[in-house]
Amino acid sequence: MNAFPSLGRRDVLRGGLIGSIGLLAACNGAGPGQEAAKPKPYEGKLGIQLYTFREQFEQDYDGVLTTLAEIGYKDLEFAGYFEHDAAAIKARMDDLGLVSNSTHVQLADMRDNFDAVIERAALMGQSKLILPWLAPEDRILDNYKAIADLLNERAGPAKEAGMTVGYHNHEFEFETVDGEVPYDILLERTEADKVTMELDFFWTHKANVDPLDLFSKAPGRFSACHIKDASAEGEMVNIGDGVIDFPAIMAQADTAGLECFYVENDDTKDAAAFAKASFAYLNQ
Repeated sequence: MNAFPSLGRRDVLRGGLIGSIGLLAACNGAGPGQEAAKPKPYEGKLGIQLYTFREQFEQDYDGVLTTLAEIGYKDLEFAGYFEHDAAAIKARMDDLGLVSNSTHVQLADMRDNFDAVIERAALMGQSKLILPWLAPEDRILDNYKAIADLLNERAGPAKEAGMTVGYHNHEFEFETVDGEVPYDILLERTEADKVTMELDFFWTHKANVDPLDLFSKAPGRFSACHIKDASAEGEMVNIGDGVIDFPAIMAQADTAGLECFYVENDDTKDAAAFAKASFAYLNQ
């Protein structure tokens, strides 16, 4: 006597489908009754800001590109080309399967040399043109307003070229000046559909600003970010060795509007070791 009820063809197929789903979930790190792990927002496209390798890049850009490709980085954000030929750099990047979606543009070039900026960005395949820094003498309220207006103005020709202009923060934009916060001026005065923000997590931490509050305040404005970690003492360290809660931040990547993710360390003594350890942490 058979101790089990007979199964029809539909029951067999249904059981096989459920088993396949369970096996697929298990392969994605989920057990019975658990959902598969959500892919990381930078999966397959994690980038690095080349300022981290500025000294090495000036001497041997091919070696830097090769090292980063071997580690697994895909997207390079530029911070200058030194005396190297941009076309030669791009050709080598193509050989290695690397892309560049973003570049930093100094204020003088944003003001006075923007046609050349667009031309080189087009050659490199870049779509984000980010203002990275203001000198101390430029950090006055009227100038922040003028810079917001400049970004709005440059957004037009950038859009015609398939590009977007944006602003990268340090901590000083969050320091109150004459009763106002400069970063608020930049956010509110720039046109949301034309000007993006590149949020640097180390500098927001240094300014005691929670990125999640900014994401909530201005959803969709932050299309790029710098992933930089801070020790309890406020020093830059390898990603994962510090106190910044990157899993919590990355869980809100969609709300922020994040598309490009760049690892960076301004002051590392061993750029390759930093890049390798940080990549391993973010992809564990």
